[in-house]
Amino acid sequence: MSKRLPPFGKQFKPIPANGVQVATGPGAWAFQRSHSSPIMVLPEDASPYDFRWPSDGGPALIHERGTYDDHRLDALANALLRAGASSVVAIREALLDERDPRLFYDKEVIRAAA
Repeated sequence: MSKRLPPFGKQFKPIPANGVQVATGPGAWAFQRSHSSPIMVLPEDASPYDFRWPSDGGPALIHERGTYDDHRLDALANALLRAGASSVVAIREALLDERDPRLFYDKEVIRAAA
């Protein structure tokens, strides 16, 4: 039996400017509704491996909305790579600086870049 597409997977169009975007976490549905471009959603009660993730062969962006879940984030990133994403970047809402929502940092990335 073939796996189903994730929510909003049918609306995905391989547009280079948008890329593959997936929202996960408690705030994923609200985050998806607040954007005009198609952002797929990983439902809280599902595994990333339950779905057939579309890919355009380019990078994928994960929007983790809400609490940290390292295991779930790793599993989703691996599922997207297996689906053909060239790389995966995750933006964790909990790491966004409250003073400026455009500012994002990850201590591991900063340490690796040093």
